[in-house]
Parts: sequence; structure tokens; C-alpha cells
Amino acid sequence: MAVEGLFGTIIFGKALGRIETPSAINKKMSGRFGEHEVHLRKPLLEWGGNNLVEISMDFSLNSSWCGDPNWHLAEWHFYCENAIAAPLIMGTKPMGPGLSLFVVTEINEQHKHWLTGGKLISVDLSVSFKEYLPFSEGLLSALGLPSNIPGLGGLG
Repeated sequence: MAVEGLFGTIIFGKALGRIETPSAINKKMSGRFGEHEVHLRKPLLEWGGNNLVEISMDFSLNSSWCGDPNWHLAEWHFYCENAIAAPLIMGTKPMGPGLSLFVVTEINEQHKHWLTGGKLISVDLSVSFKEYLPFSEGLLSALGLPSNIPGLGGLG
């Protein structure tokens, strides 16, 4: 089994005789800034913290190498429709900082090829994720943990 990554129970790479590997991965990290007006001067810029990490991945699901694309689509639909937060890992590296998890925020499907009778055999799939932080500063403090530990999903 050649695992290239995973999201929850979805394995990227070659597993169980199927291949499901992203063809493109886009990662967006950004910060929040506020502008404060100052009379007769340029505004002052204030950093307000980091935004949530956003990831998008493109897949080409073809029955020749991944089996029935409907089975894979059903897995993705399950995560999206139920707002299930799960680790998103590529190789051995988490795609977000610290303890962050991700949720599927959007799925775009382009159904491409069918067999006679309407059996779907090829789909281009784009999946968008957003970082999900299940812990709050109050929860960490209530458990006796310092709330300013660097690397705990941006909670510091």
C-alpha cells in the first residue's frame, strides 16, 4: 500500500487496488488586518491574527484506476454533508498548524464519461477544505493547560 496522504478515512495514493491521488493542491494562508484612520496621515495598520487555512484539491476519478467513482463521491459527500472534521495529511505532514483539523466546505464535480445505460465511469472532482479548531481558549484553560502554547492551532 502506497499512502501519499489521508483525510479521515479517505486514503490518497494506492490502497486496496485503487488509486486516488490529487492532481493539484492549493493552500491559502492569510492574516487579518484592521485599518485605523489617522487625521492628516496614512492609516495605521493593525494585525488582528491569522485566518483559517484553506486548502483545495483536484482529483480525476476514473473507473480504470480507482474503481467505481460513485463510491468515492459518496465518501466525499458523507464528509461534506455531515460537517465531519478530520486530519488532513499529505505524506507525513499535517496541512495545518498544531492540532488543527479540516472540514470539507465545497465539492465541485464534473461528470465526464458514461457507459451505455448511464453508468458513470469518469469524474473530475475539486474538494475545498477549511481549517477547523475544535478547542477554545476557555476549554484549554479549564483543563489546566496554558492557552498561549505556540503551535496549538493558532490559539496562542
